[in-house]
Amino acid sequence: MANSIPPIPTRYAGVLFRSRLEARYALFFDSLDIRWEYETQGFSADGTWYLPDFVLFPALGMLWAEVKPSWDSDVAGVGRWQKFAAWRPQPSRSALLVGIPAEGNTAIVRGGDEDAENPGDGPWEDDSQEWRPCPSGHHFDLAYAGTFKAKFAEDGCPYDDPEGKGQDKLERAMEAARSARFGKGE
Repeated sequence: MANSIPPIPTRYAGVLFRSRLEARYALFFDSLDIRWEYETQGFSADGTWYLPDFVLFPALGMLWAEVKPSWDSDVAGVGRWQKFAAWRPQPSRSALLVGIPAEGNTAIVRGGDEDAENPGDGPWEDDSQEWRPCPSGHHFDLAYAGTFKAKFAEDGCPYDDPEGKGQDKLERAMEAARSARFGKGE
């Protein structure tokens, strides 16, 4: 099924995005202090040209991200992402992010290991990862429920987050992305 509503080019943080959904994700990443770059480098993956929407630098390592409004909105684009995800530069992961950032939204992630010790290794593909805070609530990444065990003492993460500040920050970031109102040309 093709997307019947054309994307609306949207400016956010000085960048012109091809769609409002991409701008919402950039705002989401900013809210979580995840460094991102938009459409910085294209690749010829197995003979197919592909330009990832984002390269992200979350807690567990480099992540190439493609954003789509729905699973079936751009079948050809998803096919290009699949080829790229299998070929991607190493070490890195690749994710297909579908729909607006929201609780319960999962992503298809390619690459990494189940223990998150070396997230760039592995040819697996998984659709059960969600955005999660590290145990101290300071860093965020796509991870399985209960498996994001990494702490970053040099960045203020030596302790657990019993008050749930990381989860609160994640929920605020999702709400900010959902409720953002971009003006004409902004």
